[in-house]
Amino acid sequence: MNKFFNILVLLFAATIMGFTIYGLAQTKTQTKIKSKTISTPTSNGIVVLELFTSQGCSSCPPADEVLAKYAKENNPNIIPLAFHVDYWNYIGWKDPFSKAAYTQRQHDYAEIFNSRNVYTPQVIINGKQELVGSNESKIDAIVSSESSKSNKTSIKINSSELLGNQIAVKLNISDLDTASKVNFALVKMKEFTKIKRGENNGLEQTSYNIVYDFKTVAITNSNDITTTLNFQNDWKATDFIIVAYVQNKTTGVITTATKTSIN
Repeated sequence: MNKFFNILVLLFAATIMGFTIYGLAQTKTQTKIKSKTISTPTSNGIVVLELFTSQGCSSCPPADEVLAKYAKENNPNIIPLAFHVDYWNYIGWKDPFSKAAYTQRQHDYAEIFNSRNVYTPQVIINGKQELVGSNESKIDAIVSSESSKSNKTSIKINSSELLGNQIAVKLNISDLDTASKVNFALVKMKEFTKIKRGENNGLEQTSYNIVYDFKTVAITNSNDITTTLNFQNDWKATDFIIVAYVQNKTTGVITTATKTSIN
């Protein structure tokens, strides 16, 4: 009888232990799932760095390296963008990523900051602070400060579909503000260039987060916003990401941002 009772006790204890181990396993699984959810981009602590740079500018490579540092970190809440301007092309090297539209964007910022001139390398952080793009310590301090702030506006890219030579982007935005606009950027994550002329002659440079195409759409009374970005047939979709960020049309202040791969 005692032996039989002892066997029952042991079986009962083993059963309880089994359920406990199973429960712990389930708890660990749920924790992993939860951590993945937490790691997704949120509307809090968003930082957008817009670097105005040029491969024809001898003082730009150090700034490009600062931007590359943030690009390599791949923090979902910190989005570095390289806008290559065209006003250094006359020196002897035409920057293959440069566009007059990006020079104009820099001039638009100059008006907001009441500045008569534009220069490279210039970084503008969240549309409200500008400084020399190679000033790494000060940039780090501003990024840290901006990362601690929260934004009430949130956006989500619902889809980014490649259709021939265009990418159709669909986005949803909360807390509509018709005083703002949404900027869409087609961004190439990395590209290598051998610079053969100009001030950086002989430099072999890897550029990061290069803006290849850029569109702006006004916010109206709809939460859903769509646009298209240009895409060449010989490009690889896996080399690019889509970035979208909300910006006040008058002050230039950026309130939120997000990014995604191309579907």
